[in-house]
Amino acid sequence: MAVFECAGCEAELTARLTEVPLPGHAHQHYRHDLLPALMEQGTYAVDPKPWGPPWRKWDEVGEEEAAARGVYAPVYSLSYGAGGAVIAPGDGRGMRLIPERLDGYC
Repeated sequence: MAVFECAGCEAELTARLTEVPLPGHAHQHYRHDLLPALMEQGTYAVDPKPWGPPWRKWDEVGEEEAAARGVYAPVYSLSYGAGGAVIAPGDGRGMRLIPERLDGYC
């Protein structure tokens, strides 16, 4: 079992969670329709896929490096950010939405 904590102040950010494999449908997107929660209550999964900044432009990365990352067609840029953890919506504790930190994403 694990509890996620803030790296700065060590405040608990989640309930006690059990690690499970990342669901196979984790990266599916269906236009703007709402999807059900990805994770079951009380579980978390590690998503190793890079996400977020820093970004590198296609011209910097090149075909070979992009292909090694699973990208086979030219895109504007590729993420070189860290992966992350995925939790169920109700397992977060003491968190709030900060609209000015969304950077254009929902």
